Amino acid sequence: MEKEYDIVFIKPEKFGDCTKCVEYIKEEKIVHINLYDLDEIESQRILDYISGAVFIQEGQIVNPGEKVFCTIPKTKTFYFDEKARAKKTSLDSRYDEEEEIVPTYKGR
Repeated sequence: MEKEYDIVFIKPEKFGDCTKCVEYIKEEKIVHINLYDLDEIESQRILDYISGAVFIQEGQIVNPGEKVFCTIPKTKTFYFDEKARAKKTSLDSRYDEEEEIVPTYKGR
């Protein structure tokens, strides 16, 4: 029986929770995964596992924010406005991004 939703929001607490994500990926659901509360090692393990499932399903993973990932099935289309994201995270326009030149003096 097909479920009536297209997107699932998951916030795993441990590696074992990623098996639920894979089941939704198999069902061609968009899976929004929030890894914010996990450490780097646990987050990487989960991403590695989920990446394999997405690869097998020929989907893709989008990273819309810090420690937030969305799996997109090959049967779904999406629009990701990266320009809007870049504006939010860009540096203050008054900041000069040129490299600071530091003089060096060579002794004789």
